Amino acid sequence: MKTLAFSVEIKAKPEKIWNVLWSDTYTKWTEPFTKGCYYETSSFSEGNEIRFLAPGGDGMLSKIVSLKPIEFVAFEHVGILMNGEITFFKEKNDNQHYLETYQLVQHKNAVILTAKVDTLDPWEVTLNTTFPKALEIIKELAES
Repeated sequence: MKTLAFSVEIKAKPEKIWNVLWSDTYTKWTEPFTKGCYYETSSFSEGNEIRFLAPGGDGMLSKIVSLKPIEFVAFEHVGILMNGEITFFKEKNDNQHYLETYQLVQHKNAVILTAKVDTLDPWEVTLNTTFPKALEIIKELAES
């Protein structure tokens, strides 16, 4: 497993960038991954389950494991949702965590947004292509 990291400098307030990430614009910036992506959660709060879904309802079952609003969020991906069924990633004694994080750091007159994602080899090429595109969309939305 590898951890991939992607960063972009955005000339906008952290609050606006955070809003672009986790409001109704989520569907826009996630288009490079899958058109029409959305997420569902009872509350965007630490400890809560969150489902990242494609239009057909398949996707990723995750947990919000760390949250500092407007600064940092970490999701642990725990399983795949397909046809209404969940396939968990971990065996009982598996200590591996499959994390995806987003961090905003103020730097002079801009904010550096860094996304990190743990991935397996088959997904590395796809993520190296899609994440930079997604970050550019976030930048465009936040700076407009």
